Amino acid sequence: MRSVSWKLAAATVSLAIFVAARAQSTAAQDAGHPHRPPPEALQACASLAEGAACTFSLGDQSVSGTCRTGPHGEAAACMPAQPPHHGPPPEAFEACNGLSEGQTCTVSFQGGSMSGACRSGPDGGALACAPNGPPPAR
Repeated sequence: MRSVSWKLAAATVSLAIFVAARAQSTAAQDAGHPHRPPPEALQACASLAEGAACTFSLGDQSVSGTCRTGPHGEAAACMPAQPPHHGPPPEAFEACNGLSEGQTCTVSFQGGSMSGACRSGPDGGALACAPNGPPPAR
């Protein structure tokens, strides 16, 4: 179980950094074109009315929310009641407190630890401990 938590944590940190970098690099291309909801969120509301409670699965996660139409009348999609957390966990920032970009770091959480390097996000913000290499395969 500890190994699974560790892999999930490393994948979360890697994904958060990737998403932040991808969001900034495509901002000019996406200007005025908001990201579309995943197909699972659309399917969850295909036969439900605006405002209805909905649930869908995304990977191994179950997401509950409310059916909402888009701002321009797009098809209803299941909007999570609790938006997903974007960005590294607080422990990743704490691990780089007092360190410089590129320095080796270790972050501990959920009973495991991960070694990596301190990296800043695409906006040049605070440093967070990011795993070396791609996230582990599931």
